[in-house]
Amino acid sequence: MNNIWGSMEQYDPVVWNWIIAVYLFMAGLSAGSMMVAIGLKWYRQSRGLPTEGLPVIKAAAVVGPISICVGMALLMLDLTKPFEFYHILLNYNFTSVMAWGVLALLFYIPLVFVFSGLIFEKQLLSLAPWLSGVAKICRKLENSLNKLIFVLAIGVGIYTGFLLSALISYPILNTAVLPALFLASALSVGSAGNVLVATLFFSKKESDCIEQVHRIEYPVAFNEALCLVLLFVGLNFSGPAAQAATAAITTGTWASVFWIGVVGLGLVVPVLASTISPKSWRHTKGFLVTVSCSTILGVLALRHFVVYAGQSYIS
Repeated sequence: MNNIWGSMEQYDPVVWNWIIAVYLFMAGLSAGSMMVAIGLKWYRQSRGLPTEGLPVIKAAAVVGPISICVGMALLMLDLTKPFEFYHILLNYNFTSVMAWGVLALLFYIPLVFVFSGLIFEKQLLSLAPWLSGVAKICRKLENSLNKLIFVLAIGVGIYTGFLLSALISYPILNTAVLPALFLASALSVGSAGNVLVATLFFSKKESDCIEQVHRIEYPVAFNEALCLVLLFVGLNFSGPAAQAATAAITTGTWASVFWIGVVGLGLVVPVLASTISPKSWRHTKGFLVTVSCSTILGVLALRHFVVYAGQSYIS
């Protein structure tokens, strides 16, 4: 030990705190919400089924814009000089993952509001009739806009994973699995967020297409679990420093967060609830609210685990 500098144990390794974790959660929630809603629209259109007035799509029109705006507000608050955030929009270094993420958000955020405006077009025009011309143009371009929003939502869902994985000194973060894990968890929390808001505010009957959203629950949960397994198996075969980082799921506070929050609430509870519960329960309001909240809390725990445990182990 160098007596001049002292032990590294006196320094807190955590630089990014809960604000960043919640921002990552909100960005994933918005992106996943949009992907699920647009995917549902395409699914029903391909079968000649109506898409107007679907509670899940209405819910996405609320969840998508609100969550990304809350996330961006938190990100601004975390900046040293929050009122100078606009500099990020003017200066781009296209060798940086952050620059690509900012560019994706620059287009994604206004387009999400366009999506919301088209879903609630009648209400919007009753309040602002002068927007009728813009609404007509957007309605004609709706299919193309939905394709663009879907692609940008994928970008928003994975870019934070790429951003964290570029931190080469942190074994848990510096892995190619992280973007895939963030995308899978974004789909999971997006579908849960849509179902929750649809059930509480827009659903008029027990089904209302919510069962169609449930169809992605198993494959998404499987992919999220697979990414977690690959993450820690990869660490175990990546040298002493990476192997030491596997302690994040065996000891300490963050191990409890991982097993109880990420695995328990985020994966086991929703899958078991949908598998072993009586069919008469599965589309009741109480069941849907409970399972959706469990999934949302699980993904929130995942984002906190990645941010905090990821910074706690340095190679």
